[in-house]
Amino acid sequence: MPSSFFVAWCQLSHSRVKLTVAAAGVVVAVMLMLVQLGIRQGAMDNSVAVARRVTADLVVVSPRTKTIFASAQFPRRLLYRLGSHPDVTVISEMYMGQGRLRNPWNKLEFPVSLYGLDPGSAMMNLPGIEKYESQLNDIDRVLYDGLSRKNYGPIRQYLETHETLDVEVNFRKVRIVDSIEVGISINTDGNLFTSSANFLRLFPDRNPGAVDLGLIRLKPDADLVAVKKVLQPYLGKEAKVITRQELIDAETVFIRENAPIDFIFGMGAAIGFFIGFVVVYQILYTEVTNHLPQYATLKAMGFSDRYLLFVVLNQSIILAMLGYFPGFVLALGLYRIATKAIQMQFSMTVERAVFVFLLTVIMCGFSAMIAIRKVRTADPADVF
Repeated sequence: MPSSFFVAWCQLSHSRVKLTVAAAGVVVAVMLMLVQLGIRQGAMDNSVAVARRVTADLVVVSPRTKTIFASAQFPRRLLYRLGSHPDVTVISEMYMGQGRLRNPWNKLEFPVSLYGLDPGSAMMNLPGIEKYESQLNDIDRVLYDGLSRKNYGPIRQYLETHETLDVEVNFRKVRIVDSIEVGISINTDGNLFTSSANFLRLFPDRNPGAVDLGLIRLKPDADLVAVKKVLQPYLGKEAKVITRQELIDAETVFIRENAPIDFIFGMGAAIGFFIGFVVVYQILYTEVTNHLPQYATLKAMGFSDRYLLFVVLNQSIILAMLGYFPGFVLALGLYRIATKAIQMQFSMTVERAVFVFLLTVIMCGFSAMIAIRKVRTADPADVF
């Protein structure tokens, strides 16, 4: 073990109370950075969750659509033109809208997102929806998202012991045939899935010939870019065809430009970094000041400023290690609490864990670089 590390550890561990306080400050900083960055990424991922669930190769949208949660419609007849291309195998439309679902227990109404699509070829990652194709094609039949918020009542629990549940959506009686697990986002508290015909029954004032999304599946060996370029003239200026990835990218850009998610949670992470920096600096500066005679003795014995710098840097590394791992564990616990409370998925990633670890080391190292200045200017003759 290098002697500078041994000296650093002896100096820090001499006062266990100070060491605990210093480590606790780093723990708070690490936990705050991990939680803020985790919630930021979780909010971004949940904001584009619907776009990520699209499994179609190409998507048709209105050129006026900025986000699919407030999409502009385009004529459904345009989709019929695309089937003539030899690489196109399946074409389907999807309707999207915001409705009102009345809680059957307390009779209160809450907003809910409704999706009208073809259950047999949904081209959406909706686990298990295919087996409900015949039921959803019946009049006034819907499928409930079991991961919806609790505003709507214990619908999922009720369906586990009963076959169906009658509820009111948009002042119309519908029957929930079962639930599937999809997940909500910051844009919606709950989801209902049904056929296109049932969707239009719930929105009688809506033009049935205007759809929100067109979903296109191509042959496995088809060239996405080439087919997209060929299909666009079929749509004219009334709609545009994009790839699935372009849809996800457009949703991400819209959220970042129109929702302050990056700024709010990025600022929270920056505050956590600043808190950790101040705490570590105060601890290291106090340690240097209190042990200034010892540092002066080492200088008088011939130890260089570089050696003393390594002593303080090692102290910062020790504090970073002691603070990071407990902060990491606490952040994982807070992720679980937030996931359960908000009903949105927050998870740790390797990239975030490594990034915050490097930030922690930089934070502590920078504090040490500032705290060591007093040792560099200390003259052994003046000290004694």
